[in-house]
Amino acid sequence: MDNDTTILLIDEDSAGIEPIRRVLGDQANRFKLRRVADVSTALARIRSGGIDLVLLTLRASAKPVEISGCVGDPLAPFLELQQNAQGAPVVVLCDSAGEVLAQTAVKQGAAAYLLREALAPDLLNLLRSVAGKSALSSTIPRTRAPHGKGGEIIAFMGAKGGAGATTVALNVAAALAGHRRVILVELHAELGSLHLYFQPHRSIRDIGDLLAAADRAEEIPLHELESCLWPVKNVPGLQVLFGPRSHQNSALLDPANAAGILARASEIADYVIVDLPASLSEINRVVLENSACLALVVERDPISVQSAKLILNRVDSWKAGRLSIGAVILNRAALVSPVPFAEIDAELHIPTLGVIPPAPDLCAAAQHAHSPMLTLDAESLASVALRDLGRKIEELMPSPRPAERTETRPLAAGQVHQRASPNMTRAGTR
Repeated sequence: MDNDTTILLIDEDSAGIEPIRRVLGDQANRFKLRRVADVSTALARIRSGGIDLVLLTLRASAKPVEISGCVGDPLAPFLELQQNAQGAPVVVLCDSAGEVLAQTAVKQGAAAYLLREALAPDLLNLLRSVAGKSALSSTIPRTRAPHGKGGEIIAFMGAKGGAGATTVALNVAAALAGHRRVILVELHAELGSLHLYFQPHRSIRDIGDLLAAADRAEEIPLHELESCLWPVKNVPGLQVLFGPRSHQNSALLDPANAAGILARASEIADYVIVDLPASLSEINRVVLENSACLALVVERDPISVQSAKLILNRVDSWKAGRLSIGAVILNRAALVSPVPFAEIDAELHIPTLGVIPPAPDLCAAAQHAHSPMLTLDAESLASVALRDLGRKIEELMPSPRPAERTETRPLAAGQVHQRASPNMTRAGTR
């Protein structure tokens, strides 16, 4: 954080600032700490400029408060602050009794939350993490597709096998396809699973078929790629390139072929969403070196967090300097003792792009329907969180010109999509 970082504490109790001052200690020269008693005063300070970070005290036992003539719950001060804070990151302070309330605030857009009981060990790391998160869009250079034009490549990878990265990638792709042309690429060297999820017609071709039709990676014909894309029937704008469905075809994928596939896909899509296996392979390295963003899916258990830390160390050694990296915290089940968000931030030192709540029933129903979760229950907490995740990732990307779309229909064997015009062969650039 910069030397002139100003932190604004919102706490009706004037004594609430003292524990924070004690924690900052000899770091006081790096932080200017100010306190106000309520949100309305805080907003006035924020509008006058110079506030870099907001700490908001929430108390689960607080009685309902009145805002703009309406009585709300204890989360109402945060909601008003979040709506009017002009982009300043908001960190929620609470005690252990208010952790559920704080987690709800995170789902509603808070940068993070911090338990007062863990203030001493966690505050400085959390402040650094949140400051880095707020500056992400301005400090991380943007990368373009490998050939310097076309759509952006966004990679999803689990911190360990079975972390749910494929589910997150699929649903974020579906969310972005509401207004962009999106290709979801299952870039697995071994057998993929998306074809089991969607159960397309047997004649649909996969990555192995695509590579078998090309003599060299850089010569993958565009029409061959298009013939392998499977349109998701209830998500216009979303097409899937399935991973290999046989061991024989899986052997064809190598780093050069992976780069060639992504280069071609980015010519005809605004966003290429890449589902990567949890691996530190050369294929993953090439993909990340040519991606704009890596969303690392992390579960709230110690093994997942430590695995994510090892992955980040290796990715850092690859020196993929143009790559922005963020964590997606996936709550696949209600754990008895989940790793606190503040501890994850302190361990990984990357921004949290989204927090996905548990939704086992919806996930099972989506698999049974062979459809993304968002299409079954758009208003569920998980669906809202996944759409917000897509929106946050999109904010990190340069805005592409929407590609012209044609009507998408299931392909017969060997049939090729026809483009409406030559403009569809590349996505626009800013």
